[in-house]
Amino acid sequence: MRALTAHSGTLEIVEAPTPEPGRGQVRIRMEAATVNPVDLATRDGHLAAFYSPRERVGLGWDVAGTIDEIGPGVTDFELGEMVIGVSDILGLPSKTHADLVVLDAAAVTRAPRGVTPVEAATIPLNGLTASQAIDMLGLHEGRSVLVTGAAGGRVVLVP
Repeated sequence: MRALTAHSGTLEIVEAPTPEPGRGQVRIRMEAATVNPVDLATRDGHLAAFYSPRERVGLGWDVAGTIDEIGPGVTDFELGEMVIGVSDILGLPSKTHADLVVLDAAAVTRAPRGVTPVEAATIPLNGLTASQAIDMLGLHEGRSVLVTGAAGGRVVLVP
């Protein structure tokens, strides 16, 4: 399996072991993933203080793809189902910029109907950020919020 990793500010596609889902996890065959500012900061080593040192770190937070394998205890998904997910742990050797991605089922949901994998891949991190921001504002029913500059992550396809 191929995975995009970072080391000392450079990017490299490496051959990585095929990840296997454990209890409560699913494996996703990646069809699209985004590049977010956090990926660039990780690539450049700016976030290294937040995870155990390792020679290479995986990149990618958002993913869209199909369920390829289901771990024990997962009953909410079916093989071949189109999903989106977010990998929010820094410092892993492989993240969403890989052929296969293992995530906790709680970090995955069905992709919206009628959207392409490229469109779907832009939803997880941006949606999570928006949801958390609205929660922090404590808005009450009938209140409004204006969101500016919400263009989102750029999408990269890895065949």
